[in-house]
Amino acid sequence: MTEKIIARAAGQETVRPGDEIWAVADRIIMNDTTGPRRIAGLIDELGGVRDRDRIVLASDHFVPPANIRQAEILKTTREWAQSQDLEHYFEYQGVLHNLILQESLVLPGMLLVGADSHTVTAGAMGAVAVAVGSTELATVIATGEIWLRVPQGILIHLSGQLSPWVEMRDVTMHLLGKYKADFALYSGVEFSGPFTEGLDLEQRLVLSNQGIEMGSKNSTVVPSRKLLDLIEAADIQQDFTPIYPDDDADYTVKYEIDVGELVPQVALPHAVDNLVPADQVQDGEVDIAWIGSCVGGRYADLRAAADVLQGKQVRIPLLINPATHAIYRRAVEDGTFQTLLDAGAVFQPAGCGPCAGLHSGILAADERVITTATRNFRGRMGSRDSGVYLASPYTVAASALAGRVIDPRQVSEGSKVA
Repeated sequence: MTEKIIARAAGQETVRPGDEIWAVADRIIMNDTTGPRRIAGLIDELGGVRDRDRIVLASDHFVPPANIRQAEILKTTREWAQSQDLEHYFEYQGVLHNLILQESLVLPGMLLVGADSHTVTAGAMGAVAVAVGSTELATVIATGEIWLRVPQGILIHLSGQLSPWVEMRDVTMHLLGKYKADFALYSGVEFSGPFTEGLDLEQRLVLSNQGIEMGSKNSTVVPSRKLLDLIEAADIQQDFTPIYPDDDADYTVKYEIDVGELVPQVALPHAVDNLVPADQVQDGEVDIAWIGSCVGGRYADLRAAADVLQGKQVRIPLLINPATHAIYRRAVEDGTFQTLLDAGAVFQPAGCGPCAGLHSGILAADERVITTATRNFRGRMGSRDSGVYLASPYTVAASALAGRVIDPRQVSEGSKVA
């Protein structure tokens, strides 16, 4: 599937792993930290923006600004967007990766290029999305094209159904724990199988988003009937052609996973593949809990936390940053917001904030957080002497009740949390 999408973008009938090609980017994305503040001048030197309609720009890392420098970055980003008359500019609306899916700015079969590692999230829409550095993105903006070496293919075939209190994040953490964080280096990872057929877009994005933690060049979920129905219902006024892998596609490696066998997982500091079952975490006291990020601030994450916290009170601060303002609104309208507030949670604006260690929940030395964030490298969310536990929203919410890392099934089964 990855080869077929790249071939289409390159104007070729076929490509093979290792081929070096130039391809036209259907969509180009950047944010306030990777975008204009770094490359506006270079874009001008290269001849200016080639096709502004293909660009999506979001201010999501520095909202709201925590200091004058961050405020200046937001101002620079806003003014550049205005100077270019960008149609797709978002400020205070949420995280770039979630917004492009929410607004259907990426569609099946597209090639998308972005200056942020989690650009791969767009693969949830059945697209190929690759991340580059800011300088390289400037050349894509000016020329409309990207140089690529076609990656080898890895297939992850998922079957079964998740058990109660096991969530999508447990699926990707299982993969990282079993195969480690380098098993897909410069590969095009494709997710398919009966399990993926029933997933909604929010569930699909977890698979594609975490592909970057596996080392992948791109991470794509094969289009399903459910996805195409969603796009049709949204009445998108843009032509697109879903692309599928051939039945006899030649993958370098194929993995078979029955998700029904999975249990709640936790990634211990300081590596995304340092995994243990949630009920086996030792010395797991935490000071704060955080639900947010492009992979962990979905509506499904808020709803899962509310299911755990209904009628209960957290023992430690539980901060929540919805991934987009629309998710925030949905949670308010259906009562999810109120349930979380009643449990003691604190809501913050839609954006990246703590995930990138910028503001609104960063850690001091020796503090530890349990979170739905994307990664847990040393110093990722504040002090290099802090610790980050990664988990599903079920596990994060349950741990906020206990003040230590626990298996969410302990709460659901009525066990005393002490």
